[in-house]
Amino acid sequence: MLLEFSVKNFLSIKDKVIFSLYASDEVKGHEKYNLIPVADQHILKSAVIYGANASGKSNFIKAMGFMRRVIVNSLKLNPEEPIVSAHDYPSFQLNPKSAKAPLEMEASFLYQDIYYRYGFVLDADKIHREWLYFAPEEEENESLLYERRLEKGEYAYDIPDESLIDSDFTKNKKLPDNTLLLAVLAKFTDSPARRVMEWIGNTFNVITSPDENAYEGFTYRKLDEDDYHANILKFLKVADVGIQDVFLKSVTTTDFLDNMPEELRKGLKQLISDKQAKQIVFQHSIFDDKGEEIDKKYWGQNNESAGTKKLFALSGPLIETLKKGEILVIDELDAKLHPMMMRFIIGLFHSKKHNPYNAQLVFATHDTQLLSPRFFRRDQIWFTEKNHYEATDLYSLADFDLDNDADFSRDYFQGRYNAVPFIGDLSLFDKGVEYGEE
Repeated sequence: MLLEFSVKNFLSIKDKVIFSLYASDEVKGHEKYNLIPVADQHILKSAVIYGANASGKSNFIKAMGFMRRVIVNSLKLNPEEPIVSAHDYPSFQLNPKSAKAPLEMEASFLYQDIYYRYGFVLDADKIHREWLYFAPEEEENESLLYERRLEKGEYAYDIPDESLIDSDFTKNKKLPDNTLLLAVLAKFTDSPARRVMEWIGNTFNVITSPDENAYEGFTYRKLDEDDYHANILKFLKVADVGIQDVFLKSVTTTDFLDNMPEELRKGLKQLISDKQAKQIVFQHSIFDDKGEEIDKKYWGQNNESAGTKKLFALSGPLIETLKKGEILVIDELDAKLHPMMMRFIIGLFHSKKHNPYNAQLVFATHDTQLLSPRFFRRDQIWFTEKNHYEATDLYSLADFDLDNDADFSRDYFQGRYNAVPFIGDLSLFDKGVEYGEE
């Protein structure tokens, strides 16, 4: 269960921003369905991020994906290999000092009833600082497991209880500059570090690309599992896209190539042999003039609309998240989707029946029909905005003094919350443009 995430000096985010899923005591409404009770607090099941184009919504979500990727891949790096290439180092580039400075990220979360707070400071080549705190749910105060700091070219360690740390590491305390201590401890000992790695790797899912090709493979793999197949089909039927069934069909690579354009087919035939592959097949019904079903029609994914393909690809991650009580963070969730489908997806996460394990959904969108107290509390709604220096700020609607039943969408378009595009002088667009005669 994600509690907070903060990031500093990443892409358009110059100064530290903090995203919180702690419910605000000042905000009322939807207590029964939108909140998760945890001890004496409440955690939000979902959050939505709005903002103008290029305001930093996607960059904030990319920051989450970057943190996950760095942690999961840490042990895969050779000692001399950079964490990220110098050319691709994602610091804030519009300030000379920030461009060369390390970036910073931190996440706090609950996993198996234990509170964790983990973060790091790093540049393209090395870890500058890393820390991990934890506390059982019933304890009020967190405890430091370790802190690692780069001081004058050498690493210093603060480890209050070495019995919780792998003994082989505590003897020499040597680690490559590009390797996270978290990853090392998770590999060699059953400690809080391992559980942090489990949470990051298995339950914290971030989709940064609006292109469904980035995650449709996951749904393909799940189709062969009966339980997932049934739920994926239910999801598509709710969308009312006419699909009666969906399954994977074994085909030879020759058959697969026959469905490709000629220019692609020629090149690929030389690279692959005649092996078995699988192709997605959608089943539709054929009706006569009386409206009676008389046959079935089968076709591939190319015959479906862009929205249907997005729904199908998204069904796997959504069902997995709800089934296992995970966290799904996704950019541009509304792309290619009807507003009613957006409401349906959000409703799944706010439903006690369909979300019994308290899964969480965080997404960016431009769908202002959702910007309403009908669906979200004020503390569930976030905005990104760039300042004069093109640096992103992130803030919550709960920061504004509003009635809980205010017209959020109207006020948003009127610029009351900022975070909307400023449309400049349109006459500038006309210069140099020739129009036809009237």
